[in-house]
Amino acid sequence: MQLDSISWVLPGLLPGSFRGITFHVPDASSDVGRRVVEYLFPGVDLAAYDDFGRAPGVVSLSALIVGDDYRAQAAALEAAFETAGPGTLIHPWLGPMTVIVEEPAQIYFSDRELRVLRFTATFKRIKASASQILAGISGLSDAIASVSAAATVLAAGVSSIMSATRSKAVARSYRVLTSTAAAVTAPAGSARALPRIKAAIVATTPADPSALDSLVQSAASIVSEYAETPAVSPAASAAATEVVSSLALMDLGLGLAEQLAGNVADAPADADRALLLSAASQFLAATASQSTFAAYASRQEAQAFRTRATVAIDTLTDTLETFSGSAFDVQSATLRRAARDLQAALIADINETIGRLPAVIVFRNDRPLDAWLLAQHVFGDTPQLIEAGYRDIIARNRPRHPSALPAGGVEVLR
Repeated sequence: MQLDSISWVLPGLLPGSFRGITFHVPDASSDVGRRVVEYLFPGVDLAAYDDFGRAPGVVSLSALIVGDDYRAQAAALEAAFETAGPGTLIHPWLGPMTVIVEEPAQIYFSDRELRVLRFTATFKRIKASASQILAGISGLSDAIASVSAAATVLAAGVSSIMSATRSKAVARSYRVLTSTAAAVTAPAGSARALPRIKAAIVATTPADPSALDSLVQSAASIVSEYAETPAVSPAASAAATEVVSSLALMDLGLGLAEQLAGNVADAPADADRALLLSAASQFLAATASQSTFAAYASRQEAQAFRTRATVAIDTLTDTLETFSGSAFDVQSATLRRAARDLQAALIADINETIGRLPAVIVFRNDRPLDAWLLAQHVFGDTPQLIEAGYRDIIARNRPRHPSALPAGGVEVLR
């Protein structure tokens, strides 16, 4: 079995793919700039320059593949590099792009790294058409729709089995769905999203797989709802309501998906596993759609969600591989490919946001420290930020008293 879930090996190790072959990328670089020609003439000190336009973007990757089938993966990778014409490279940070392999790639094996294939490759980006540009912009939306549709097809595939087995699988899966919703704790900032999800689940008892899938989609749609901030503040007499946070809804959706996927191992039949994985996929798709509106406080917060979502999708795809040779092989393979596309699109979308976010620094103090003095030390060059920084230090570290931050390390949002 190939080890797809290796994101824990190194911090920042993210998946990418070329011509459908998935690998993990520790390092990547891009060459950008203009094509400038310099002219030198005898007896003339100053050179002349001609601008020949924008230089083609060159992308260099150092990647690896880990698995028992690493030699088969090496053969597939060799064939992909030898294929003529442009291909699609899914860059972990930059997203999908159309490239050509201008120079030969290098594939490495080592006796010190068993079951590991490493390679380095240089790609040259080529100009995409307008339709490809639009497809890149809407890539996350398309990936979300593909996962939701593939999950519905997997659930519908259960309808083709014997009626008695089908009815029992629907009833058992519905009980698991109900108990999962009851076991999840509502995160702060989710308002009444969890009670609404529970109400949507118990609204009707599904009689067939299609009804169960419709019920799951109704519950998952609550996670994907976007609460707009009103342009005009409410009147003073208006009742105070809790503001719905996208991050809280994402936490709730991921929690439901993780628990549903975790119950698959105890499912008694393939039909039960198919229904539970279909439900988990619907909640993952709803969570990914909410990511577009998430207001991350720091890079670390965005990276934490990216890692959690990546692991959740890895778990889903690894579990879907158990259907190989079963009655749901075709549907599970379609959902597995859609989930991988969603993972790549979600990572690319979050990485675009990470670069614009502030970082959390850790101030190492060997004795108790006053939060106000620390805020003055960090934000002293911009006095207007001292008060906000002071409040954030208190909220982030939650000391027993603001004047006595504990020794050892204090987090500060810079």
